[in-house]
Amino acid sequence: MNGRRWYYARIRWAVMVQGKEGLRRWEEAVHIFPSEDRASAFRRALDIGHQRQSGHVEGRRRVETKLAQILTLDCFAADQTEFEVRLESKRPTERLPFEYVFDPKGTDPAPFF
Repeated sequence: MNGRRWYYARIRWAVMVQGKEGLRRWEEAVHIFPSEDRASAFRRALDIGHQRQSGHVEGRRRVETKLAQILTLDCFAADQTEFEVRLESKRPTERLPFEYVFDPKGTDPAPFF
């Protein structure tokens, strides 16, 4: 595989509702993909996260799914293909306004293994 290694990233998105509701729920997924090194793998995880961002209108309110954080990023040497495993969707324990700005680039994901 030309020196590429397989990485496991657990990614979190926030579903945000304009107005008083703000943060509606967290959504998480696991992605497994090949990369040259940890820095490249982190960039790939960010790309995956940004690709899943979306928005729509419910009634008069804007609802957006925003990349919030790369929770974990680990390297392992398994012979697999890239795929996603969607994890649970859960209610938030904190209140965040719709205008809250996430900084997924500014975090250092914790290892999972």
